[in-house]
Amino acid sequence: MKKSFPLHGVIGLLLLILSEFFHLKKVEPFYSWFYCFAWWSYILFIDAIIYRLKSNSLLINRRKEFFLLIPWSVFIWLIFESANLSLENWHYINLPNSIVERWLGYAIAYGTVLPGIFETMELLETLGLFKNASIKKTLISQGGHQVLIALGTLCIISSIVIPQYFFPLIWVGFIFLLEPFLYRFGGKSLLKDLEEGNPRKIYLLLIAGLICGLLWEFWNFWALSKWVYTVPFFENSKGFEMPFLGFLGFPPFGVQVYVMYNFISLFRFGRGWEESTYHLNPEKKTRPLTTALTSILIVAFSVLIFKAIDLKTVDSYYPRLKDAYWIEPEYQKELPRVGIAGLDDLILKTKGKKERDELSLRLLIPKEKLIQWVEKAQLVQLKGLGIENLKLLEAAEVHSVSALAGEDPEKLYAKIGQAFPGKVPPRKAKIRIWVGEAKKS
Repeated sequence: MKKSFPLHGVIGLLLLILSEFFHLKKVEPFYSWFYCFAWWSYILFIDAIIYRLKSNSLLINRRKEFFLLIPWSVFIWLIFESANLSLENWHYINLPNSIVERWLGYAIAYGTVLPGIFETMELLETLGLFKNASIKKTLISQGGHQVLIALGTLCIISSIVIPQYFFPLIWVGFIFLLEPFLYRFGGKSLLKDLEEGNPRKIYLLLIAGLICGLLWEFWNFWALSKWVYTVPFFENSKGFEMPFLGFLGFPPFGVQVYVMYNFISLFRFGRGWEESTYHLNPEKKTRPLTTALTSILIVAFSVLIFKAIDLKTVDSYYPRLKDAYWIEPEYQKELPRVGIAGLDDLILKTKGKKERDELSLRLLIPKEKLIQWVEKAQLVQLKGLGIENLKLLEAAEVHSVSALAGEDPEKLYAKIGQAFPGKVPPRKAKIRIWVGEAKKS
């Protein structure tokens, strides 16, 4: 008998609608935290649908495993963040200035990866998708397993050592590397499914990965704090922020994180998040010392990679009024008194000549000075360009969006390098993004 729709699903749906509405209205905390609100709302809503359909869901019936997924989700995603320190395929813009808020945001956002994919996969499974799928039984020999391990190792190493050409291999490497171990030690193995001629789980994971990928990119596109891609060879054709061909990486990513979590489950006596593995070996308990050491490992690794992300992957912080060094301190204090609390307000409330004239009169400043303020505010907020990058552009004699639009990216890269001979200039891909966005605006 079908159960009633759980309360957390109603909360998730309402929260998703409200977060969309308040984000568009720029109401905090929804404006700054939109991505996190959207994903956790989705997870709650999908879990409730699953429970309504089959009277068993991850959050209600396997709650311990649901909450265990969250720190492991952070850990697993940080493996890819650490790889990105070499790949440099994406960077973050408009992040909070506060390290506490920023790191909390990392943890909350990264904690959605496994729950999002697994809940989506379970929903597809519950709906009966690929229920009768079958293929010819495929037995891979022990020698074949050794080849897969070697292939997985090669994929991971080559993607990190020669990222310009082999960066896509990071999204499949762990599948080849870990699956033979799952098969050999009796874990939840996709190779075993292939051996039995049952590809359903693989199909479900591929579709779940694609669905989550579309949602990741859709919600990221509208978010204030977000990521932007600088993927070699695929900069011009994009869906949201992602190059179109990049969407091909999401389906295998869904398979890969499933394999990685199943590998972790080997050390938990095979217990996992699925109905079929949740109650495995109940008599065997993880020792408290093992739990404590694992927790320390996750926390230490998270702190290490969070610091590395701040250092290498974060490209800009959300500019505040007090960060606008081109506005004198006395006017920074005066602007909130005339209804301008941030750079957004400064741009919004000076769109017309009448508004600019009135504001310059109220502040007792020349109109030319106000226009300079607005031009730099527009430039610093262009595609999350940020304060530090604005200083680089100023040194290259670029002081407005229109001036940036007229630049040649290659020449601008050279000019920045000449202005700061002892400093590594931004990647050419980033500069091409800035120029392209300037031309659009």
